[in-house]
Amino acid sequence: MLSRFCRYVDKVFDLGSMVGKMTDRRVRPTIPASSIWLSGFFMFAMRRGSLNALQVDLRVHGRMEKLIGPDKPSPDTVARVFGLIDPEPLRKMLATINHRLGRNKALKSEWSLRFVAVDGHEFFSQ
Repeated sequence: MLSRFCRYVDKVFDLGSMVGKMTDRRVRPTIPASSIWLSGFFMFAMRRGSLNALQVDLRVHGRMEKLIGPDKPSPDTVARVFGLIDPEPLRKMLATINHRLGRNKALKSEWSLRFVAVDGHEFFSQ
């Protein structure tokens, strides 16, 4: 299910190229900012309650190596680096996703400003 979700998100929103542009203020990072951001993203997508719950999934051999890479971050690293990530690529990513959702008629609005709240996520629910 996770691989289907990742293919869909990459196909519709081109998430892979947008995440690849993420940077942070670390001098010589051993784990890229994109891998750390994806770890946090998957925590929400898989409905894990905390970073420690995500650590169980990250430590399973071969589970997310294609997506995050062979060097997986610890929960402390994810929390620390999230505060150091440059917000400008995140703003551009959200603006691009918002624009694509508007063009796909997923968000109907007569106003120029939109606000979207997402409460949980279920893969392919009916």
